[in-house]
Amino acid sequence: MPLLVSEMFYSLQGEGSRAGEPSVFIRLAGCSAKFACAAAGIACDTEFESGTLFDPDDLVDVVRAKVSAECRWIVWTGGEPTDQLDQPLVMRFKAAGYQQQIETSGIRCPPAGIDWVTVSPKVAEHILARNFPMRADGYHVDELKYIRHAGQAIPQPALRARVLCLSPHSDGDVINRENLAHCIALCLANPRWRLSLQQHKLWRVR
Repeated sequence: MPLLVSEMFYSLQGEGSRAGEPSVFIRLAGCSAKFACAAAGIACDTEFESGTLFDPDDLVDVVRAKVSAECRWIVWTGGEPTDQLDQPLVMRFKAAGYQQQIETSGIRCPPAGIDWVTVSPKVAEHILARNFPMRADGYHVDELKYIRHAGQAIPQPALRARVLCLSPHSDGDVINRENLAHCIALCLANPRWRLSLQQHKLWRVR
């Protein structure tokens, strides 16, 4: 089946443990988590309905034509990338020598073969626990990222992750100083957590 891709671009990863690394971002259209987001009062700032159709067999060549051969990271994002991303496509990019990160809401477990799994939960914790089995390395996922407003408590994750991140809710491209101060205080009081800003907005890159 063809893939509906909202956008594809080369930039720096702006968030989490991989911040600053050059990567090809492939934003897949569609978001099965939008109803869960709406129910939780989460407003999504990403348009995920429109896009361009690509033949999966051609996508590796399309990416190669966009960037230097030295870039070895693909970031699958959305919308909700697991709506379309499957294991054969992941294996195509792995065979081409790419490492792959996925940024998912956690509504379902991503295909096998992903090198770095980042979950920014948009569903209830009991759903997350049901979706992600324990891996051989003792973790469910690589990175958990929770967005926080001022006054919200520290998360109580149902999943084990290598890296735990708190990200202050922003007002568009502007950092909300109150939310930022709250996340800093939470991290200082809970040292297992680290602060994750949307640094690409500060750098003024996509």
